[in-house]
Amino acid sequence: MSSNEPVEEDLAREIREAIRRAVPSAAAKAEDGPEGLPDSLRRAEEYLTPSVPEGARLSTLKRALLRATRFLWRDQAAFNTLALESFRRLRQDWDGRFAALAEATERDLAESRRRSAVSAARFADLETSGRRPPSAAMSAAMPTAAEPSAIPPAVYALFEERFRGSPERIAGAQRSYLRFLENVPGPVLDAGCGRGEFLRLLAEKGIAASGVDSNPISVRLCREAGLAAEEGDAVAALTTQPAESLGAVVAFQVVEHWPAGRIFEFLCAARRALADGGVLIAESVNTDSLSALRAFFLDPTHVRPVPPAALAFLAEAAGFADARVEYPAPLPPAERLVETSENDAKLNRLLFGPPDYAVIARVRRA
Repeated sequence: MSSNEPVEEDLAREIREAIRRAVPSAAAKAEDGPEGLPDSLRRAEEYLTPSVPEGARLSTLKRALLRATRFLWRDQAAFNTLALESFRRLRQDWDGRFAALAEATERDLAESRRRSAVSAARFADLETSGRRPPSAAMSAAMPTAAEPSAIPPAVYALFEERFRGSPERIAGAQRSYLRFLENVPGPVLDAGCGRGEFLRLLAEKGIAASGVDSNPISVRLCREAGLAAEEGDAVAALTTQPAESLGAVVAFQVVEHWPAGRIFEFLCAARRALADGGVLIAESVNTDSLSALRAFFLDPTHVRPVPPAALAFLAEAAGFADARVEYPAPLPPAERLVETSENDAKLNRLLFGPPDYAVIARVRRA
């Protein structure tokens, strides 16, 4: 140690040099033990300060010598401690980075596998479409699929894949609806189940459920994921259910694909199939928000916007009680105006309101 340098600066310099030498060898010696410490740092950990084992010969004299020569080794002890702490912090930082990288890689692989499955299903459907008669219904969300001019299931599956959003994002948005399905008096039917995001959420909660969708690609993907799903029309599936046999009927982004008469037919069929205390959840695009209407007109299979008050009225007319409108999630603040006045708040409600709404209604039988 130089007599011209303060002790702290000299010690800091030595620590930086030791860490520089130690870090490159840490990765090479990671297999040495659970901590993966290089030999020099492992020895420093074991001997942070000199000590005399109990029962050693001349232990009393040795301890006295250690106390007398403390000035010789106390700086080394401090150096050892600081070096170990620096190495541990560096290792924790790299462990965190590797964990984040592994998580991102696994997420990307899962997304790649999902997209590959969708693509395979689309091609399989395109290959067999010329060898089979057209389906009686395109999808629960596309009731005119039997018409020659309807969009083929494979093309609509590709459209959803590109514009609907990832299954993780959709599931995150739908998770808030689970609170309405606690202790429902029967299984849940997901009308127009699509890729099965909500069916997965219900399975995680241990709630019995099945889905129906006339798009064969969606149904195939649900079944490959171990979910109960059938190909067919949503209204037809409800009319074949025994009366009062279901605990809930959910329909996410479905009613805007139907004319008003078909919506009312669906609501009446759901009311008949639901047991006393059963729940209806019908989600659609929020027509009270002009920004949300962009999403409505993006989908070429949408028929007409369904205002929240109109859907709630039709549910009451079909026999549901306690029909109310819920707005599950507002737009992020970054996508809204900064409110500095009452006029800003009014503009936000008109232009940048919640993108979706849901009518929540229950069955009350006398």
